[in-house]
Amino acid sequence: GLREATINDVGGVLELIAPLEADGTLVRRSREQLELEIRQFSVIERDGMIIACAALYPYEGKIAELACLAVHENYRKQGRGEELLGHLETLCRTRGLEKLFILTTRTTHWFLERGFIEVGIDSLPVERRKLYNMQRNSKVFCKTL
Repeated sequence: GLREATINDVGGVLELIAPLEADGTLVRRSREQLELEIRQFSVIERDGMIIACAALYPYEGKIAELACLAVHENYRKQGRGEELLGHLETLCRTRGLEKLFILTTRTTHWFLERGFIEVGIDSLPVERRKLYNMQRNSKVFCKTL
């Protein structure tokens, strides 16, 4: 089921995202960083295994970042990513947030198909813009909720 992540999910999330970190799709997160940020994550669990995850980081200005969206390779193309996206969009609306942005290097088409539009780096919240990694050359996409 889809639920908010707990500290007990850190190992499962790390296992899920490791291949995507290794191939450069996702930015590496240490276990310590993930433990500190686990409350930002939502997960989908099946038979005791984390099969999908995504994080939501709110910023000032009624905007949030969707990050670390990952679905286990055996469960892709079954709507799990869309389920997580819909859940996080609902969370945003509940919290009074009006925009959702993502940074991606590989999955631009997936986000375009779900109503995101490409925007410039200068559209990012100032504190997030300071952390933008020019070497990754991520594209920024935003969706008004």
